[in-house]
Amino acid sequence: MKMRPQDVSGDILPVLHVGEMVDESEAVAMLVKDRLVLYAGEWWENESWGNQILKKLQEGRLTEANANALSVYLSDYVRDTMDVKEIVDIKYSVEGSRFNWECTALTVYGSALVSYEI
Repeated sequence: MKMRPQDVSGDILPVLHVGEMVDESEAVAMLVKDRLVLYAGEWWENESWGNQILKKLQEGRLTEANANALSVYLSDYVRDTMDVKEIVDIKYSVEGSRFNWECTALTVYGSALVSYEI
């Protein structure tokens, strides 16, 4: 897998040579991150695509009690990403109104750390 590099804001950077593309497990990690920050209803071509976590947060407040359900949802969502074989070392925490989640994605190329905060 190859993807165009992104800056810290997530904007795609220009590529002059194929060697400047991001590849293998780093590319898969970028794809996972892109999928996590695309919320359902945001993509005009198919409004059903995207992460449903905002809908899940609307159904109930963010608490330690429902944090596990959010983690399970995100884990399943990431597993559905192309070239992700499995995820391990799943960690999550609730800090005030923030939900932090991270895992190690085992890809067909190797492993990659994925983190997400909402």
